[in-house]
Amino acid sequence: MSDKIFIDDIEIFAKHGTFIGEKFRSQRFLISAKAQFDATRAKTSDMISHTVDYTELLETMLEAVQGSSFNLLERLAQHIADKIFQRFQSITLLDIVIKKFPDSLADKSFSSLGFSSTFLRNEK
Repeated sequence: MSDKIFIDDIEIFAKHGTFIGEKFRSQRFLISAKAQFDATRAKTSDMISHTVDYTELLETMLEAVQGSSFNLLERLAQHIADKIFQRFQSITLLDIVIKKFPDSLADKSFSSLGFSSTFLRNEK
């Protein structure tokens, strides 16, 4: 099975990080997800109920990122994966990429920094 749905670079402002200022002032994040599932039925039925609805996937990601605050991007990625797996039983594998643009490193030269991980259903 190699069916995947993806959402790239959702721009979200949220409060995640280890520095005190990061807990009180929203920062810019770009978050992407690629979800593997079996789309065999959707390919023939043309029914949204037979696939992963990307609007629901987007909503789940927004709720996970904006409804919490974590020190580490690693923990945030796990939280996003947990929420997605809870909502979508058909997803078996999930790639999450989180890019962050911290003000605390504004004097450094880079386009973004972040964390990426692959999650399997029931893996923690």
